[in-house]
Amino acid sequence: MSKNKNNSNSKKTQSRKQIEQTVRNLVGAEIINLGYEIWDIEYYNDKIEWLLDITIENPSGTPISISDCEKVTHAVSPIIDAADPIENSYSLAVSSPGLNRELKNDLHLSKYIEKEVTVKLFTKNEIAGDKNFNAILKEFSKESFKFEKISEDENIIINLAKKEIAHIYAYDEINI
Repeated sequence: MSKNKNNSNSKKTQSRKQIEQTVRNLVGAEIINLGYEIWDIEYYNDKIEWLLDITIENPSGTPISISDCEKVTHAVSPIIDAADPIENSYSLAVSSPGLNRELKNDLHLSKYIEKEVTVKLFTKNEIAGDKNFNAILKEFSKESFKFEKISEDENIIINLAKKEIAHIYAYDEINI
């Protein structure tokens, strides 16, 4: 049996991560041209329907408004529709990362070096004193993280293996 040379069937075998990367490649330049950055792209089923969620941020740090999301939606929707990279029907959502943003990759983490983050672990850590804690992100690598937990008595350095960490969140402040 020969491989199918028709590209229209190649999307049927794409994983969620491949679809997310394909969409990122399709719309990335347009989002930058509009003055935004992609924070994240997720393609998932919320048990009701498939969603393609494009999360954008403002490089200047200005909060994302509903009109920003609408502008990006109107710009990227025709690009995605023309390329048709997703086999199933889905809903497109464009949003901001919000005040409580999960740090999922090296780019996210680098923006929060020397800033306070919330760390959620799989199990309680004796040095941190809990399963969840706030600390300053000092450094990270592929395998480990270094945090500084500031308390009234002393500052505690917490070194953790990546596999111990469930999630890391940053909480951005609102400047009104």
